[in-house]
Amino acid sequence: MIRSVQQGLLDDGIVVPMTKLCAWFGVPRRTVYYMPTKAAPKLDDRFVAPIKALIEEEPSFGYRTVAWLLGFNKNTV
Repeated sequence: MIRSVQQGLLDDGIVVPMTKLCAWFGVPRRTVYYMPTKAAPKLDDRFVAPIKALIEEEPSFGYRTVAWLLGFNKNTV
């Protein structure tokens, strides 16, 4: 939201630093600059094929049932 306000002011020819905008709105700067990062899940090919085959065969199975039937740890599935 603050970035859109800053961009709108820039479009009107008014240059306002991010620090001032954050102070005016009472928003901490760290929340404006924060960019969440989430790593993509790591897939191991030797686990993917059997898990996928079992899920396609029985879609009602949950991850714990699939893990138990394949002899894997539930966190692996």
